[in-house]
Amino acid sequence: MDKLVEDVKKAREERTHSIIMVEGHLVLSYRPLYKLFNRMFFVTLPLDMAKTRRDTRTYDPPDGPGYFEDVVWPMYNEIYGEVRHNPELDVTFLDATEPDTCYNFLERVVKSYLK
Repeated sequence: MDKLVEDVKKAREERTHSIIMVEGHLVLSYRPLYKLFNRMFFVTLPLDMAKTRRDTRTYDPPDGPGYFEDVVWPMYNEIYGEVRHNPELDVTFLDATEPDTCYNFLERVVKSYLK
């Protein structure tokens, strides 16, 4: 995560990007990283959707048997709980079961930063 923090700091300092998007639920659990963000979003999704998405991706090394159920999903829920109860975080929650709503909202946010 420290490398990601340095990369985000560098991109912000160089101002070569109008928008820097950092994706993944773990990024909101690491204070040195989330303190760099102007806006934060947490995409919520049900277990079956998360499992389907995970199964369609390729990981190197690949997930072992039970990795999603034993590690990924419990960690998602743990971080979701932390994010919801952390007064330091101003997070907008987006429901992945409503993709059009998520897309339209994010499109408005991106356009507001590009003005």
